[in-house]
Amino acid sequence: MTLAILCRRAFSDLRQDFCAQLITTMVVSLSILIFAFFTLLYFNLQYFVDRFGTELGLTIFLTKDTPKDRIPSLHQKLIGLSEVEKVTYISSEEAFRRLEHFLKNEKDVLEGVDPQFLPPSFEIQINRAMFQLNRIRQLAGEIDKWPEVSKVQFGQEWIDRLYVFSGLVRTIVAITGILLLFTAAFVVTNTIKLTVYARQEELEIMRLVGATNMFIQGPFLVEAFLQGLLGSSLALGIVLGGYRFLQGFEAKSELFRGVSICFIPWHYTVAIIASSVLLCVIGTALAMRRFLRL
Repeated sequence: MTLAILCRRAFSDLRQDFCAQLITTMVVSLSILIFAFFTLLYFNLQYFVDRFGTELGLTIFLTKDTPKDRIPSLHQKLIGLSEVEKVTYISSEEAFRRLEHFLKNEKDVLEGVDPQFLPPSFEIQINRAMFQLNRIRQLAGEIDKWPEVSKVQFGQEWIDRLYVFSGLVRTIVAITGILLLFTAAFVVTNTIKLTVYARQEELEIMRLVGATNMFIQGPFLVEAFLQGLLGSSLALGIVLGGYRFLQGFEAKSELFRGVSICFIPWHYTVAIIASSVLLCVIGTALAMRRFLRL
């Protein structure tokens, strides 16, 4: 039995029960749409975490009794580290001016305060090509042991929280994806079961006149394949349309200027479509074997 004959019979069955098949496809599409939305959210969150991490810098506060003639040698020592891309020295006076600028209209509270109460520091920009959070933690610990250093800051708590939250979202997306994919397969399978029940007598006659298992089963498998393919493709198409809309809105809006979003990687997109199709076909094949006893 050729594939062309299977497809003709499948399309004929789809036309005969178009409303039920359309509703089934829409349920599959809705399930995949919810999953794709959470997947898009996760990848953008992960992108934000990675981008925030690569823009992370170290602030190294020096002790107040550090001799000024030690500053150049410390600068050279820091710039010589492979993880460091740029080093900027911030004197006590410069730190005081920054504080005044930050306070703006309330800078009067600093009147009479000696700028030397702020310690000098180095601001370090990390090399993005060599960024690894564990290595940055290790580097901060090593620098913190230098005798001229009083404290090292690099926003570790924020990064840790973002990674924990990202991991939580990844788990939620995985569980949601599994549940929704099985939901889509369950709906398709039960639609096929109802079709089998409605055509029970016809299928029994086909078996009595010598129809093969594939002749009976084939059109139903093609229907499940099409429903999985069309439903998942429609859902991803809607997500892509929303992504394009957000891109245009992002370019025009001052609120979102500088915020970039990314789409689901293509191999994950293919995996979502393939999983949807595979589960629908497998569920239908199992249902056919059970109810037709093939």
